[in-house]
Amino acid sequence: MNKIKLFVLFLFFTTRVEGQIFNAGNTYFGQNNYIEYFAGNAPIIISVPHGGYLEPTGMPDRNCTGCSYVSDAYTQELSRLIRDKFFVRTGCYPHMIYNLLHRKKLDMNRELLGATDTNVNLNNYWYDYHLFIDSAKSTISKSYVKGLFVDMHGHGHTKQRIELGYLVSKTTLGLADSLINLPKYTNFTAIRSLALNNLKSINHVALLRGPLSMGSLLDKKGFPSVPSSSDPFPLTVDDYFNGGYNTVRHGSNSAGKIDAIQFELYSSIRFNTLERTKFADSLVGTLINYLNLHYFTNYSTTPCASTSIKEIIASPTDLEIYPNPTVDLIFIKTVLNIKSYSIIGSLGQLIESRKKFNPNEPISLSKSSGGFIYLLFFDELNSVYPVKVLKQ
Repeated sequence: MNKIKLFVLFLFFTTRVEGQIFNAGNTYFGQNNYIEYFAGNAPIIISVPHGGYLEPTGMPDRNCTGCSYVSDAYTQELSRLIRDKFFVRTGCYPHMIYNLLHRKKLDMNRELLGATDTNVNLNNYWYDYHLFIDSAKSTISKSYVKGLFVDMHGHGHTKQRIELGYLVSKTTLGLADSLINLPKYTNFTAIRSLALNNLKSINHVALLRGPLSMGSLLDKKGFPSVPSSSDPFPLTVDDYFNGGYNTVRHGSNSAGKIDAIQFELYSSIRFNTLERTKFADSLVGTLINYLNLHYFTNYSTTPCASTSIKEIIASPTDLEIYPNPTVDLIFIKTVLNIKSYSIIGSLGQLIESRKKFNPNEPISLSKSSGGFIYLLFFDELNSVYPVKVLKQ
């Protein structure tokens, strides 16, 4: 299927769960607006269970033995950056699910009783959260067959590194490679489906800490991670999170083809605005690379969009379209190395496709009728930059 056909496929992509239609690019809320779902059209789900701030009056704090009440600071802000930067790079949105309640009120990385501290008045919010994730998984299964669930957290451990949780304990990670590849470990990892079937046919331990593992890819971008090639396993004395309830429930350890990784991010890449932005850029590139390496051949060349997607482009300085709205001609100002472009009508029909882009010549929309028109610009790496223009 070529890129234009894939764009048409996603232009009107929707999914229906329990009578509800979710349009890619739109935001939906659960009861009382405590759970937020941003519907996507990429094979990635990002869950933010501990990034909320809301502390409604009259909602008691959790008070359970051994419970944690500290929020994962700036994981919500970081994840929203990741969402928008992913769109800029691919024209697609990951599915995003946020718990907007503070963790002291509701912990969305616990089973129902632990999450709510047996407060039945909170049950519906817990169900909202996981039903939104289930909806996103259903969408991905129908459109892509397989995909990746990311549970986004923050840690305050002494060692400043990203901890990646695959439901593999630090004791197991300390074993020899041959042992980690045994079925008793492979069959219960959160990336079981990927370990059984990936593009390069690499084994479980290679996916955990080999050169093409998530940890190694992040490490190469300057973000130390465990497990990875340079840091294959935590020491016995190290703190390490290997995955929680969400990773168990939504990973492929028991069934399905949606894999899961719990991301535990150290403080300096969350608390500082510049570092947070830098990491968001790097993580988006890493996620795209991870999909290309292990899940889909040339995923990064697949554009997708939605009629409800807001007019977001790389940035005003990267790709400027004017005038917009226009009667016919539009002019392009860009620092990007654009090689080609296509014009798509509001109904998804291909109007024109040019293999050569001349930045000194305006683009005519005379062949298209009035209304919204999509332009897809492709650079030398075949990355896509979708833009929506209104023709009067």
